[in-house]
Amino acid sequence: MAIKARILGAITLSVILPFSISSSALANPAAPFSELDTLGSAQSNETISEGLSAEANAAERDNSGTLLSVTWSIENNGGDSAYFDWPTGNSYMYENTPFSGITAISQENDKRFHPIMDGEGSCLCSGISSIDIKDKIEPGEKVAYWSMFSVPSDVDTITLEIPGFDPIEDIPIS
Repeated sequence: MAIKARILGAITLSVILPFSISSSALANPAAPFSELDTLGSAQSNETISEGLSAEANAAERDNSGTLLSVTWSIENNGGDSAYFDWPTGNSYMYENTPFSGITAISQENDKRFHPIMDGEGSCLCSGISSIDIKDKIEPGEKVAYWSMFSVPSDVDTITLEIPGFDPIEDIPIS
């Protein structure tokens, strides 16, 4: 009986804990696109992202001041379905995990921040281990994604770099 209680407790904790320690940006339900702010946008700069555009929608700190949740979106402005599962990173031990290539840059401190890694080597971001992944974007559709970074509290703005797009500069952190 004690083993069953421990298993039930562990399952409950594994489901509840991520929500209880996440930043307020991740703890709130996703806003409809009509309510998302546009903090900056970028056009495709590579063949692979042709017909797509990127947008920064939010950059919010958690209560500790060091965790930064960035909500960003990709819109398919083309006439065909597009797969968006390729912006990977080859650094920071991500093993080419989709969406790990999104980075934040502090122009003030001249530093690049990679998404935070979990204990299993996956990034804390939209990706294959995320429940909110959507990798096929239909024509006219906009899909929101997110990335979590550890950024010093004295950084007020970031530049978001999404592979295949121009940088999105001067994104204010709230």
